[in-house]
Amino acid sequence: MIRCKKGDMGAFELIVRRYQSQMISYISRVIGDQHRAEDLAQETFLRVLNSVKRYQAKGHFKNWLYLIATNLCRNEIRNRKRQSTDVFSDLDLEKDEHSTDHIVSTMENLLSDTRYLPDQLYEKKERQQMIRQQVNNLPDNQKLSLILITYQELSYQEVSTIIGCSISAVKSLVHRARQSLKRKLIELGVEESYNAKI
Repeated sequence: MIRCKKGDMGAFELIVRRYQSQMISYISRVIGDQHRAEDLAQETFLRVLNSVKRYQAKGHFKNWLYLIATNLCRNEIRNRKRQSTDVFSDLDLEKDEHSTDHIVSTMENLLSDTRYLPDQLYEKKERQQMIRQQVNNLPDNQKLSLILITYQELSYQEVSTIIGCSISAVKSLVHRARQSLKRKLIELGVEESYNAKI
């Protein structure tokens, strides 16, 4: 960021390349829309670029970046609610949130592994959809905390900075989110082994 402050656009391009896929993945998990996530990730980087002159290195850059993305996600969710549309109506559960390379790699592994029969693959996809829906049904701060800790693998300290609450509050949010998800998934009949990443 120091090089960016001096007008080095190459340094900004490096920042975008380094964090772009993380931002898209994070935003996509929060709002449930891959295409909109790409737009919001771009908006995140535009805000970073517009704030370069005012940036002060008080904390980790990554935390600041996630804070901007989190605020954009909150705005997006709030706007969807104002438009009186269901937050989940735009969720295309058939889309995988991973890159094309990851999909191709996964499919190659599945095709070479005879354990996965079509009915088992369908059941697995159905379980993943149920989990994704239940994560999206969580209250905003629980959902954000859970995604940042579990899927983005940030520390509790980093998440507390991003969300703007204490570390113990983040731990409580994640705990409540996991308990709520576990309860809902058991009600839906999703096996315990599928709760492992939650």
